[in-house]
Amino acid sequence: MSTRIETSRLVIRTFEPRDAEAWIAMVNDPEVNRFLPPGPDVTMETFQEVIERRHAMEREIGYTMWAVDDKTTGTFAGQCGIRPVEEDAGPEIDLAYHYTRASWNKGYGTEAVIAVLAHGLGPVGLDRIMAVAMPENTGSWRVMEKAGMRYEGLVNYYGLEGLKKYVADGEWWRPPHDRSGTRA
Repeated sequence: MSTRIETSRLVIRTFEPRDAEAWIAMVNDPEVNRFLPPGPDVTMETFQEVIERRHAMEREIGYTMWAVDDKTTGTFAGQCGIRPVEEDAGPEIDLAYHYTRASWNKGYGTEAVIAVLAHGLGPVGLDRIMAVAMPENTGSWRVMEKAGMRYEGLVNYYGLEGLKKYVADGEWWRPPHDRSGTRA
C-alpha cells in the first residue's frame, strides 16, 4: 500500500529510502526536538527500522506517519501522520507532525494536518483523532486550533505530564475554510 495525499502546496506520501538523509537531519535537529520526549540520536539504521515499521503499519491498518514534500520544489519538508497511541490509553489515534526548520512559518503544518485529518476521518474511516503538545509549544497547538481541532484538556502521554490535548471527531469536524473562502 502506498499513500499520496495532495494539497495546494504539499504532497503527503509514504516514506521512501530517498528520504533518509533529510529525515535523519530533521529528527536530530535540537530545535525540532525541543518539545519532544528525549531520545537517542537517529542513524541510518534507525531510519531503516522506522521505515519498515511504518510500511508494515500502513499495509496493516491503512495509515501511519508520512513524508511531507513541498509540491513546487519536491523538497522534503517534514512528516505528518496518524498512528495508534503507543501506550495503554485506550483506542486512541494520535496525529503527529514535525517539520524541518526551513519549512517553519509557511503554514505547512496546518495544511498537512487538515489533509491528514480529512483522510483519517474520511477514506480511512476513523471516528476520532487526537493530538497532544506541550503547553509551551504554542506553534504546535495553534496548528491544531487552526485545523479545527477542539481543546479537550491537559493529559499525560509518552511519559510527559500536562500536555494539551486536542481532538477532531468525525461527527463534527470539517476542514476549515482558508482565507480565500475556499475549502482547505
